[in-house]
Amino acid sequence: MKLTLALWQRASMQWSGDEFLQALDEAMAQTEADVFITPELCWPGYGDARSSRDDAVGQASSLITSVRAIVLGYAEADGARLFNSAMCIDAHGAIVANYRKQTTANDYERLCFGKGSHGPIFLLNGVPTSVLICLDVEFPELVRRASLDGAHLLIVPTALAPRWRVVPEMVIPTRAYENGIFVAYCNYATGSDAGPFCGLSLVAGPDGRTIANAQFGDCILEATIESGQVAEARSHLDYLRHLELLRY
Repeated sequence: MKLTLALWQRASMQWSGDEFLQALDEAMAQTEADVFITPELCWPGYGDARSSRDDAVGQASSLITSVRAIVLGYAEADGARLFNSAMCIDAHGAIVANYRKQTTANDYERLCFGKGSHGPIFLLNGVPTSVLICLDVEFPELVRRASLDGAHLLIVPTALAPRWRVVPEMVIPTRAYENGIFVAYCNYATGSDAGPFCGLSLVAGPDGRTIANAQFGDCILEATIESGQVAEARSHLDYLRHLELLRY
């Protein structure tokens, strides 16, 4: 199965619902990808605690029901609880999966959001897929669990600062390699190698090689993946199978 991904690397901002949907429509019109991926907390923007609380939306909100063929990072309201979430919505507007971040990376996140739990495996154009958010992917156990559950693609909305650029440069390709999966890592842009975020969005293949990667500025990064490459990579070195053998 083939799947074309579009990663929306752009500057983080606080915006109204209309501004957000207009910017999203304009960006999505530039690509014919099967799924459009945003950074972490793309709605309503990363880093402002008041906005995150006031503008969090439920799964049935008009903002959510307005979008299609997307993995959207957003502040989710569930009653009185708030979560740092990513929702996958298919081309028909149906919610395929909703994932809540399991880790909190800083005081802003700890003050605003509760902790989620292990996410589901779902199909994107026939490709078994799972989602983690930002810091989650830096824990090998969380990626390994998704892989053991059957994921061939891991989508990771993120909001990563320049001091942690080792993550896209080294950690993401390693996670892909050691699990024999594709990893799509979508960050915010800054326009340079300084600022609050480091850009460097990428898609890594199951052999650990980078398929497509961005630098620091705004862009829509596209990559087409072929799920059959997972079996090919694992035929050479399948850590998941070796892990099962080690249990006996």
